[in-house]
Amino acid sequence: MRAVIIGAGPAGRAAAALLPEARVVTRPAETAWHAEPGRIWIEGAAGVAAVEFSRLLLAADEPLLLMALGCRFEAGRPVVDEAGQTTRPGIFAAGAILGAADAEEAARQGAIAARALAGLPPDGRIAASPRPLPAAERLDPLAVAQLLEEEPGPDRSARALAQAELRGARLTSLVAPARPVGFAALAAMAPASLAPCGTQADEGVLG
Repeated sequence: MRAVIIGAGPAGRAAAALLPEARVVTRPAETAWHAEPGRIWIEGAAGVAAVEFSRLLLAADEPLLLMALGCRFEAGRPVVDEAGQTTRPGIFAAGAILGAADAEEAARQGAIAARALAGLPPDGRIAASPRPLPAAERLDPLAVAQLLEEEPGPDRSARALAQAELRGARLTSLVAPARPVGFAALAAMAPASLAPCGTQADEGVLG
């Protein structure tokens, strides 16, 4: 089992204690840059590298990583079962991203998710708290790309999630990266937002 834990707060530390073989990704030494099924892109001192995983626990408040993996959201939080598993098998969430009220609750959730991730019997239940989302008008593609160029953080994530709720699943590929990637964002959205113009002939243009 190739397990990766993102975040070294209370939830991440509690999970790492139960999963000593897991790779723990924590700032400032390393940053989770982007995720796709079975692979997460990690930025460290040596640059960006792809790290494969079979099990992933997100214990940091980085919801866009879960959106990149196709996890379902409701009320601004990832949908999880009682063990913290998202709607994608093998991908778990715990702690701040689920709205844990304090460090003790975050650690409790991290331990529960780690046990489930390791295939151990459950030892408690996890429930996500709704995330208050800001009121948001539907942004055009350029404005969304500019939003993604901003520094990562809770405010940026909340505004991106608000756009996702306005647009539905169509925004999933657009807000996937956790770090700024404006041009990639535009490229991801173009097929869904641009009307096909058909074949254009060059007749009469070239002499």
